[in-house]
Amino acid sequence: MWRVTLTVAIALLAGCTGFLPAGPTVDDGDPVTPAPVPTSSPDATVTVPTSDGAVDVDRLLDRHERALATRSFHRRIVRDGPHNTLDVWVDRDADVRRVRQQFGPLTDDTVVSNGTAYHNVRDDPNTPYTTTNITGNASLTDSPSGRAVLELLLANRTYRQVGTFTWNGRPVAVLAPTATSDTTPAAANESVVVTSRLYVDRQGIVRYVEHDEKRPQAQDLSLEMTVSTDVERVPIPWWLAENDPYSSGST
Repeated sequence: MWRVTLTVAIALLAGCTGFLPAGPTVDDGDPVTPAPVPTSSPDATVTVPTSDGAVDVDRLLDRHERALATRSFHRRIVRDGPHNTLDVWVDRDADVRRVRQQFGPLTDDTVVSNGTAYHNVRDDPNTPYTTTNITGNASLTDSPSGRAVLELLLANRTYRQVGTFTWNGRPVAVLAPTATSDTTPAAANESVVVTSRLYVDRQGIVRYVEHDEKRPQAQDLSLEMTVSTDVERVPIPWWLAENDPYSSGST
């Protein structure tokens, strides 16, 4: 089975694109989701899996992954730096998927539909994309749900639920690590979390993440991740407009 194995999540955290350069794409009109502004809601009750009072990370991520396995969604990561974004769209009903990463002036963009992967190519207006036939449950990333990113952020740290709020009309549990920059690291070469918050809804979906980390042995990490499940269709880029998978003749 042919499989696209773009390890975008790990590449993004490592500070490199993880993609081959591709041609420029116009903005799809999908604005960056602003940071959440929670409102106090004593009636909002959300529980997360715990063990000995701490968040059970494996069970938390299992719930997140299972909840998105049957839903259409849009997941976005914005990392500190200009035009450093990763977007993953999944339309379960129409079986259309898309992954787009922008890193400075470079964009890598791939759409999968009806057994074909369309990949945007660079500097060729006559042939704006190449195609590859795929079979089986091929994925554009090793972790469409973002589990790989979350595992790296949460690794070797203890998180606890610090509150419950209503955000965008949805009750969410707020998780935070037990140690931040107020705590002296055990070794000079250890990373230190300055800020880290996860917002988890009743279905187990990690809806929002903000994470700032100082890393002595690597580039400092500052990112936000949002997950939306109100997706009606994947935005089709300009370079695939004439072969739009949502048009009657393309699916």
